[in-house]
Amino acid sequence: PGGAAREPIAYYRDPDDAYFEKLAKLPPVDEAAVDALVAERSRLRAAFEYDAADAVKAQILALGVTVVDVRGQEAWYVTPRHSRTLEAAEAAEVEEGRAASASPRRKGGRDLGPRGHDFERAGGGAKGKAGQVSLGEVDRRLAARLAAKLRGRYSDADAELEALEALGIRVCDATKRWRADGEAFGSGYERTVGDGDEDVPALDTAPIEQLLLARARAKQARDFGKADALRGELRAAHSVIVDDQRRAWRRVRLYGDYYRVGPRVGKAEPKIGKLLTTLSQAASGERAALLEELGAMGVQVDEGRGTWRRPRRTPEELAAAAALRGEAESK
Repeated sequence: PGGAAREPIAYYRDPDDAYFEKLAKLPPVDEAAVDALVAERSRLRAAFEYDAADAVKAQILALGVTVVDVRGQEAWYVTPRHSRTLEAAEAAEVEEGRAASASPRRKGGRDLGPRGHDFERAGGGAKGKAGQVSLGEVDRRLAARLAAKLRGRYSDADAELEALEALGIRVCDATKRWRADGEAFGSGYERTVGDGDEDVPALDTAPIEQLLLARARAKQARDFGKADALRGELRAAHSVIVDDQRRAWRRVRLYGDYYRVGPRVGKAEPKIGKLLTTLSQAASGERAALLEELGAMGVQVDEGRGTWRRPRRTPEELAAAAALRGEAESK
């Protein structure tokens, strides 16, 4: 390795790729499998294991998937970006016997209706500047934003979003909602049970929700570098781990740089936690002995992801571990 492992970068499927995949009549890619491979490659790159990362990339390419490694724009897709135009979408509609229009009325086979977008209003009555904006103006800008995204003109789409926000209209892409009542949308992430819950029974979730919302906005603006930094802040400052696939978060018990995945381990956890905390602060020459001691306890450490686990052991494995402890104590 070339140094201490970094935090793996999160990659996401490029916006609208699935829509144009369908238009191109391509066999649907196994998104979960691609996400898993891309995440594994990112973990290996973060751990400076570039040969192994290249081998995983070869598997990804074999699936017809392109990976973008540009900083702040990390993504993957199966449809060439240059082919993603509104005209291509309209031509596909004509070919299938549907009347094409000047604005996108269908997305992924879903009829968007006369408004040209699939967002619904949420919240209470309009307040402030938003009270002076007509529903027609909101619909027009939401439709224009969708049209810009389908053309691949993301800067134009961002400009429409900024114009909506300047009018007092807030948009949540995660839930396909907009609101004019001056209230903010939540992050869209639900809290789930974590082993760190018992450490802070009366957890103030407001600062966590604020960071989650800021991260959602950074991802919406495709500022993935900022989104990753906020993810790191959630972990370092609040012991919070985010699961983007399930749109959930949980508070974990951190031992230095590591948190547990898998089953609880019972009475052995305090000793494991002490070793993991020491491992986080250890010099490179001391790490091997600590990892060996943890391994003897049946603990598996993933240094790339910063996780640890101890699978449930068989009676034979427990007997072997007890024998090793007996030998160590007799010396």
